[in-house]
Amino acid sequence: MEFCSSFKGIIFANGETVPTANHLIRLYIHEATRVYSDKLISAEDKRTFQQLLRESLRKNIAEVDENIIFAEPMIYCHFAEGIGEPKYMPIKDWQQLTKLLNEALVNYNELVAAMNLVLFEDAMYQVCQINRILESSRGNALLVGVGGSGKQSLSSLASFISGLEVFQIQLRTGYSMYDLRTDLSDLYLKSGLKGIGITFVMSDSHIADEKFLVLINDMLAFGEISELFTDDEVDIIVNALRNEIRQTGMMDTKENCWKFFINRVRNRLKCILCFSPVGTTLRTRARQFPAIVNNTSINWFQTWPEDALRSVSTRFLEELEDLPNEYKLSVSLFMSYVHTSVNDISSLYLQNERRYNYTTPKTFLEQISLYSKLLVERIYDVKAMIERLKSGLKKLESCAVQVSELRVVLAVQEIELKKKNEIADKILAEVRAENIKAEAEKAIVSEEEAKVAEIKETVAEKQRRCDEDLAKAEPAVRQAEAALDTLNKSNLTELKSFATPPEQVALVVQAVLVLFSPRGQIPKDRSWKACKSMMGHIDNFLSQLRDYDKENIHPEVVKAIQPYINHKDFDPEVIYSKSQAAAGLCNWVRNIMVFHYINEAVKPLRAALAQANIELKAAMDHLNALRMRLAVSSCSLHMS
Repeated sequence: MEFCSSFKGIIFANGETVPTANHLIRLYIHEATRVYSDKLISAEDKRTFQQLLRESLRKNIAEVDENIIFAEPMIYCHFAEGIGEPKYMPIKDWQQLTKLLNEALVNYNELVAAMNLVLFEDAMYQVCQINRILESSRGNALLVGVGGSGKQSLSSLASFISGLEVFQIQLRTGYSMYDLRTDLSDLYLKSGLKGIGITFVMSDSHIADEKFLVLINDMLAFGEISELFTDDEVDIIVNALRNEIRQTGMMDTKENCWKFFINRVRNRLKCILCFSPVGTTLRTRARQFPAIVNNTSINWFQTWPEDALRSVSTRFLEELEDLPNEYKLSVSLFMSYVHTSVNDISSLYLQNERRYNYTTPKTFLEQISLYSKLLVERIYDVKAMIERLKSGLKKLESCAVQVSELRVVLAVQEIELKKKNEIADKILAEVRAENIKAEAEKAIVSEEEAKVAEIKETVAEKQRRCDEDLAKAEPAVRQAEAALDTLNKSNLTELKSFATPPEQVALVVQAVLVLFSPRGQIPKDRSWKACKSMMGHIDNFLSQLRDYDKENIHPEVVKAIQPYINHKDFDPEVIYSKSQAAAGLCNWVRNIMVFHYINEAVKPLRAALAQANIELKAAMDHLNALRMRLAVSSCSLHMS
């Protein structure tokens, strides 16, 4: 299979690609390197492969120009002549490849999304290798490398260069096999019906359930996923492709249409799997789902070389304005040295302890980020300390001048102070005499304050009792309001529409009619006609209920309403079956009267509270007068 893959790559070439036999041999070396060497997992194995390849060529081919066939860079790609001009040609030098990929990256950032990539030599190699896989027929890739090595970013750039859309699973809570099937069916329709080229990129983090790989294995191995489409959807797909099948000269049978659809999907829908070699997960998946390995081109991402680390750190340090330019090169060299030295120690650690310690490219990027963050913070701290020191020195200098001036002023003030002390001694004697008088007045004020405090306690106790009694009425008020909330224009209209209401309903509306008696003049006519007249316009009736003066119910009304309250059928639960509106009105009447009885019990307490407040005001006025007299005395004392 790998042998065929090598010649598939050679078939990409044309006369311009291989003008001489040496160029054909060079192309074969490139394809063999892509097919065999890219799968190798260590730099030592790659060097051994190159050595064996050279020996085999020298042994089997007599006349070769090694200056041509082994010239660097050994890269063939489909965009060597420019993006959008697919010719499988060699890259002449690194400058050409750098220019092409930088232009592609700029276009990607403008048209798709911002991606901060540093295109060092290894990264550019990887882009070309991934692009070669995507351009090949039914080209799918398995990219193996530790996290942060750039697998997904480079895949996105290579797909953009090949004119392919990139799709990745958007994981969310509860994402299941059903959701994956839905996403894959959408990709099949876009690529199979619309002919859109798509790259499906899947990483370890996208595999929420190992069962996902069952679908991926089927897609890679056969192109077909069982039960991906319903029978109706299959019929729609087949009917949509019949015209295209006829144009190709084939019979537009269902089988031919479906085979055409699957072939187009396999050619237009590329799959790139970005997996990590850490642990046994990849090994287990390769055994359980063989198409992951057998039906993909494997590309093993090696550890970043030291020159790549230097180029990456240099790129990011150039953006760090706080670091002087003369130090940027040395910092970049030190960072790459630290990272590679940790890799070397990790190798020794593996030999001695048989345990792995992975240092990934992401670790190196985090090191750069941490250094940048700490540098900015330390420079800010140092600058702040410098400013504090400068400010302190200026203040010390200013204080020295002010001390000299104050000494002169102090000498003058000492003479004045001596004279004022003599005057103060005379005043002190007068103040002592006034203090004796003020103390007597303070005693009177204190006695009056005690009386006022006692009156305040009495007022507070009466206020508390009033509040407690009124609080008992609050539930009745809330229930009455809740009862009104059950009334609306619809059920009141229904109530009003009764020609001859049930006895319990008439009883409730008569009770409302009594409550609405103006100035306690109880109406003699309490017929249903009078009740309907009282309800009048429904909106006005609702407003009258809500604005009812429950704190001032006339005694005659209280007396007249009592028989209704005591009636055995005057119960909202009994009346509800007759009329919902009547039940609400019944509930309102009962709670209004409960509030009235509690409010009447509180009125004597309110009167007592009002009298106590009058007494408190009189006592406070007397106390304030005493305090005013004491304040005048104190003011006179201070002025003395």
